[in-house]
Amino acid sequence: MHPVTRLGRVIQQLRSFSDLHAGELEGLAVELDAVGAGEMAQRLRSYRDVQRDEAAMVVDELVDIQRDMASSGLPSPSAPLEAPPVVPAAAPGDPAVNSPKRAKWLAEQAAEAERLRQPLSRRHLFGRVSPKGEEQA
Repeated sequence: MHPVTRLGRVIQQLRSFSDLHAGELEGLAVELDAVGAGEMAQRLRSYRDVQRDEAAMVVDELVDIQRDMASSGLPSPSAPLEAPPVVPAAAPGDPAVNSPKRAKWLAEQAAEAERLRQPLSRRHLFGRVSPKGEEQA
């Protein structure tokens, strides 16, 4: 994957996390207001603002880096950034060297390796984890 694209994904994730955490902190501040702890709610809101500002500084810096990388003449995303994986040579006299089954198996191995290199979304990551109730049942 192209580094500029990867940086774009990191920037998007940081923005999402910042918004998520700011929302959680605001929800907690509202609950504190409801129980009469307004001073604590105000402190929590100030922490939320500091966190949001710090995240914005990081995102701004990453956007600048991304812009510099894009304008520095890096190869286009369609150009390969790394050499293709080297397939080990078969031993001399290996009868399966030209086998269609071996070729299919090598292709499957390469596809699986590529799939494992791809990032997982949180939805897919947590979708693989069974709920606690199902583990115990």
